Amino acid sequence: MHLVLVAAMVSNQLWFDMHHDAQYYEITPMVSVTEPCTCQVTVAVTQQGSAGNSTSRQSGEVNLNANQQQALGRMRFSVPSGGSTQIAVTVSDGGALILTHQVVLPGNT
Repeated sequence: MHLVLVAAMVSNQLWFDMHHDAQYYEITPMVSVTEPCTCQVTVAVTQQGSAGNSTSRQSGEVNLNANQQQALGRMRFSVPSGGSTQIAVTVSDGGALILTHQVVLPGNT
């Protein structure tokens, strides 16, 4: 078990810290890299509902420190009943490092 914990601590990781209440999802993309880098971060959000689909994409550069959990921002969504919201985040250094994580938030049914 200790080997698994050590392996997780020394690998590049991207994940979402998520909280949900009756109305909103709050999502904080988190990243940890083994080497410092200036990375490109891309966030793509697709919302689907009875009125149709909407896609939004933003990107920018961020300086990441090695071996530290770092928040990449915070997003808050309300998902309409019967709809869904897909969030995809990609972190890349333009070379070998490419991390992608996504989640689909269901609307209340």
